[in-house]
Amino acid sequence: MTVIKTIVAATLQLQLQKGLDAEGNPVLGKMSYRNIQAAAGEQAVYDTALVLAGLQQHTLQDVYRINTNQLVVQ
Repeated sequence: MTVIKTIVAATLQLQLQKGLDAEGNPVLGKMSYRNIQAAAGEQAVYDTALVLAGLQQHTLQDVYRINTNQLVVQ
């Protein structure tokens, strides 16, 4: 019995620093872009994140790609 994993959906998530709290710790927020191409390569997704981050007023901290997978037994 073999299990096959297939990416069925992907989300690009940007973590942005929105400012500092009273103690000087960063305040973070997230922006998500759903329905990116599941077959898109990591470099293409990262490059897209950088372009989108350039349109934001807040500073980019991290980039996440969240994949939703389907598992099928063959």
